[in-house]
Amino acid sequence: MTLLLPIALLLSPPVAAADGSACVRPTRAGTQVQGEVRICPGRYRIADPSERGVIVAAASGTRIDLTGVVLESGDSVPSRFVGVGVGSKDVDGVSVVGGTVRGYRFGLRLEGGRGHRISGTDLTGSRSEALRSTAAQPDTADRLDPLRLAAFIESGSGIVLVRTVGASVTGVTARAGQNGIGLIHARESYLADNELTGNSGWGISLWRSSRNVVVRNRVHHTVRCAPPGVDCAAAAILLREGSDSNTIAENDLTVSSAGLRITGQSPLTRPSIGNLIYRNDASGTGTGFVASRTWSTTFLENRADSAAYGFRLDHLNGSVVRGNTVIGARTAGIVLEHGGENTLEANVLLGGRAGIMVTAPGPGGPPSRGHRIDDNVVGGAEQGIVLQGTSGSRVRGNLLDDLVDGLVIDNAGHGTEVTGNVFLRASGWFIAAPDLAAGGNYWATADAAAASARVKGRISVLPWRPASAAGY
Repeated sequence: MTLLLPIALLLSPPVAAADGSACVRPTRAGTQVQGEVRICPGRYRIADPSERGVIVAAASGTRIDLTGVVLESGDSVPSRFVGVGVGSKDVDGVSVVGGTVRGYRFGLRLEGGRGHRISGTDLTGSRSEALRSTAAQPDTADRLDPLRLAAFIESGSGIVLVRTVGASVTGVTARAGQNGIGLIHARESYLADNELTGNSGWGISLWRSSRNVVVRNRVHHTVRCAPPGVDCAAAAILLREGSDSNTIAENDLTVSSAGLRITGQSPLTRPSIGNLIYRNDASGTGTGFVASRTWSTTFLENRADSAAYGFRLDHLNGSVVRGNTVIGARTAGIVLEHGGENTLEANVLLGGRAGIMVTAPGPGGPPSRGHRIDDNVVGGAEQGIVLQGTSGSRVRGNLLDDLVDGLVIDNAGHGTEVTGNVFLRASGWFIAAPDLAAGGNYWATADAAAASARVKGRISVLPWRPASAAGY
């Protein structure tokens, strides 16, 4: 996809700055620069209606120093912003340092090339659509389409990297627009320590972008259609269309419509596979982490406290959800629908209507089977672990306490392995199932007969073990 038009203007000659040093003073869109370039400090109001780029790196190895520079389009209506502040096409090693760029569709757009470096630039106030929604009344007309790249291109962003390899973006600010940073066909990028808060679409988005590292970014308060009433598909971080093997770690995704969203829809788009989601905080969101129609994803040691849902996983296969914490979920800690061969392990899930709910609700959809639900701590909820329409799975070593019902399984889960779990307090049933072998678990009862009186259905609790034998 060609996003930057050819530019035929001559290179801009240097002038003298107030301190006597050489610098470049752009006067119109299409100012080409190369080598070590310092833009003269000051405020520039330059429109770019043809989207050629106001300042364009014309050769490999160009370094553009924007320290003390404010570059703006002059337009005051965010939904009408067009143009590119700083751009390049098919050159390597472009560096952009410092400065403020605002009022364009893309504050900074680098297309093609290797080894680009962007640091310390303020790109706050790129293009954004006017919203119909209010905090009191969300409007579905504001819903985004994450399956179409055009939706991102039209709305713009602070930074977009297209077909780049090994780019680095650090210490950048891109707030109060629709999108912060976008990667399109970008590989091996490093996005770290950026401030991308208060956007209304996607703070960081990846499209066919793989082997990137996204760490320690502040992407909180990415909100569109105030959750949980309407899901308008906004997310602090979005992965889509074959964005594989990325590392997303230690980012602040709090108080957003969704913290992180991995989405795909066969046959329209390709799944994004093999991503590591590690130690991110998505507390206070509508949904902390969303993954749809993908596999081989690892969610490790993330938080989603006080979210409506900690994790909503749909058609997820061969993935791991381990060591995560969801305290005070408004609805559920983990919901997994129509998945297979997933591991839900060592998570702490306190509060909500359900701790873990594994289901296959869609008639005629793929089955839910082969899950390993091990060593989780589930408490303070109406139901601890629920398996509906789920077969061939294992529930082992979980601690279930302060619940109405501890474990709920329907007919499809007749052969579920249930062993080594600790059942402490339940105001309803420890287990509710039509027919289940539940021997080898630990019970907070005086004996096996007392445990049998606290289960519903044809359930064997033998061999019975006291909870004290497991240290409780």
